[in-house]
Amino acid sequence: MKLVKSLLQFEQQILATFLLLLHSLIWIIKNPALDASLSIVLYGLFLLWQPLWNKNRQLNLSTALIPVILLILISYYYPPESLFFFSLLVTGLIGSRLFSMTTTRSFDLLALSILILEMSVGIIPLTFDQITLPVQFDTYIQIIILIFILVFFFAPVPDRTRQTRSQIDLMHGILTTVLVFLVLLGGIVASLLYGIDYIEGLLLTVFIVSTLAIGISWFWNPGVGYSGLGVLWNRYAMTIGGPFETWINTLTTLIEEPYITSNDFLQAACDNLVENEWLNAIHWQFESFTIQSGKKEGISFTHPLSSQIEVTIYFKSNPGQALRQHTILLIRMAYQFYLSKLNQEKMRAEEHFETIHHTGARLTHDIKNILQSIKTSINIVQFKPGEEQPLPFKLLQQNLNQISTRLESTLAKLKAPELSTSIKYTSIQQWLDNFKKSQDQSRVHFHTDLTINHQIPPELFDSVINNLLINALSKNETGEVIVDITANKEMIVITVCDDGTPVKEELENQLFNKPVSSGRGMGIGLYQSAFMARTFNYELELANNQPGKVCFSLFQHLAE
Repeated sequence: MKLVKSLLQFEQQILATFLLLLHSLIWIIKNPALDASLSIVLYGLFLLWQPLWNKNRQLNLSTALIPVILLILISYYYPPESLFFFSLLVTGLIGSRLFSMTTTRSFDLLALSILILEMSVGIIPLTFDQITLPVQFDTYIQIIILIFILVFFFAPVPDRTRQTRSQIDLMHGILTTVLVFLVLLGGIVASLLYGIDYIEGLLLTVFIVSTLAIGISWFWNPGVGYSGLGVLWNRYAMTIGGPFETWINTLTTLIEEPYITSNDFLQAACDNLVENEWLNAIHWQFESFTIQSGKKEGISFTHPLSSQIEVTIYFKSNPGQALRQHTILLIRMAYQFYLSKLNQEKMRAEEHFETIHHTGARLTHDIKNILQSIKTSINIVQFKPGEEQPLPFKLLQQNLNQISTRLESTLAKLKAPELSTSIKYTSIQQWLDNFKKSQDQSRVHFHTDLTINHQIPPELFDSVINNLLINALSKNETGEVIVDITANKEMIVITVCDDGTPVKEELENQLFNKPVSSGRGMGIGLYQSAFMARTFNYELELANNQPGKVCFSLFQHLAE
């Protein structure tokens, strides 16, 4: 095996040996048994030289047994015919790489010329008894072909690392085989049907075929300012409108929509793909949700995209391997665009937080100025000790002190946003009494059921409930807001309900997972409230989302 691998680098010399053995089978060897034996050696040399299959892999004997037996039988009973078609095959392989392998092009042209001469003046006269060549011409042509073959043994060794199967052009190989076959067939027909000398008929066919080839090449590219057949062929071969191009256009159009979510993008893409006539449905199974388009019927095929994601494709009939792979390629492209959309949403969220951060930094200075102005106002309305204060001034001073305290607390959070290691608690009844004083009682109504006066973090309840009330009261259609407070040995629940419009369905699943703007703010309130609630072992959820009754609940199960 190592010897065979070392011989593979001498590709041109193997081809020269192959041509020399072919020349011997045509002109020298006349024994049928020896002819069949050497034909097997010829096929072995061809396997060492051929550029189609990987030569480093071992040959499967069970697979190759039947073709080998057929080749031996054909070579034994029909030696000229087998050599002719085998030479045509080698001619096509050499012609298929003429335009890709420039380093060995001259020797490939020489090998092509040798094979054409061998077939035209060697194999065809052996096949057809009616065709005869002059004895002197027969002798000289053998010597000329043998000299050409011996030149091959001095060919340079090509770099096999740069040779790939992609350098084999199928169309060029087929075209070379067809042209050679037409020339040889024309010479045979002219000699047998019209009685013309075979060499003259062959030369006449060469002239006709070459004239046609030159004419077609001119029409293909006239080069005088007119578009030839090549332009028309490119328009046909590169027609945009197949399923692949349409799918790419759909994906790129959907990905450019700035307000469509990643799930909506994937749903719309699948709806578009299911419109193809070979598909019934597409079912995406994610870790926590599913996306489906079409009717789940017909032949199904499941393809895993990752450890948590798999997609099931439903075909109308058996698609075959090619169409199945084509559909999988389209699905994987949709998945890559889906991941890009997810990354786009993450980047938008990061930009959102960065904007909020810069806004908070700018507002810190403004809050300082406002706080300083409030303290100045407190000093103005403050009376001397023992002096009786009118009620309006007393209320104004009380409110200003309360506003000053709230602003100082807010400013402290902006200066040091890290979590404190100490948490302050107060009773729920005391928090409720303080909270009621700061609310507009005309639109906000409180319902309480306090069985046990639990200790709660007032910072959490102030932030979350205030945010829920502001969101509810900011709706134009809201008439009243009901705050229901329940505290017993099992749980603590505070529910804020309004009679306004419900939350949109496309925003409902995103409320507490990322910032969601309703058009009146930056969309950070509910996200921050949910994050803060989880920090204190509470949960914030949308308990009810119906027209006329939209309820948010902040709760904690004490048993858990």
